[in-house]
Order: sequence, then C-alpha cells, then structure tokens
Amino acid sequence: MASRNVVDAIAGGSGNLVHGFTYNAHAVSAAAGKAVLRLMRKRRLVEAADDSGRGPARHLKSALQRLLELPCVGDVRGMGLMWGVEFVADRSTKTPFHAADNFAAQVAQNCMAAGILVYPMQGCVDGYRGDHIMIAPSATITVEEINDALAIVHDAIARACYELNRP
Repeated sequence: MASRNVVDAIAGGSGNLVHGFTYNAHAVSAAAGKAVLRLMRKRRLVEAADDSGRGPARHLKSALQRLLELPCVGDVRGMGLMWGVEFVADRSTKTPFHAADNFAAQVAQNCMAAGILVYPMQGCVDGYRGDHIMIAPSATITVEEINDALAIVHDAIARACYELNRP
C-alpha cells in the first residue's frame, strides 16, 4: 500500500524524481552501477588488471622491468595496472636525487611532451627527497599501446638522467 502512495505522489506531483542528496537506494544510481558492472564483465576489465593472467597487466609488469636498465631507475614496483618507478642518483646506495633537481617532474614533462601522462611524486624518502612516477593505464589498454607508451617513458627517463648528469 505504501509503495502505491509513492507512485501516486510522483504521478500527481511535478513528475520529477527529486531524490535529495543521497544515492542510497536511489533507482537511477543503482541502474547506473548495474550498467557499469555489466560492462566490466563484458569487457573483462577485472581480468585485464590481473598481472598473473594473460591480459595487458601481465605484459605491463614484464615490460616495466626493462626500465631497470636505466642507471637512474632504482626500483619498479606495483601490481596489476598500478605501478611506481623510483628514481635514484646512485643505484648502488639508493641515494635519492636532491629535491632541487625535481627529477620526477622533469620525467613527467618529457613524457607529456611526447603525449604520455604519468603522475610525478617527490618526497617519498624524507618529505623532501625521493622521486618516483606512478603509471596507471586504463584497463582497456592494449599490448601495442603499452609498448608504445613504455618506449616514450623509457626515453623520457633517459633524457632526464642525461640532462641532469651532463657536464
């Protein structure tokens, strides 16, 4: 009986569904969430982000290890489609770059100039020093796009390292 009163109230009113400021049990929000989950299943987006599977996350994990060839990369760590690349002035001691070098920002600028966005961070060692970038591609990324993007990231890091250490 109560549900009929709600229908009558909406039909007899303006016809608008005014829901206030909460999305709890809101029919439109629930329908949108259901559509998102259906699309995630259809496109297998959870599997794409599993780096132990066969999807792009596994390829990304493997491809990122090549960055360790660069002398200023101290570590590559993460999982799935969320990774960090740590930069160091001296790999043997893991000594970070000086904060004034702003190394992660330089890498990010080099990446952006080539059409790739990464998230630069600084201060992870002591609040001032310690550079890294975060890499978090979309779950819809392809193996080819990973290869293209990481070639750009590799070049951006190599360029920043060269510029900083140039006599």
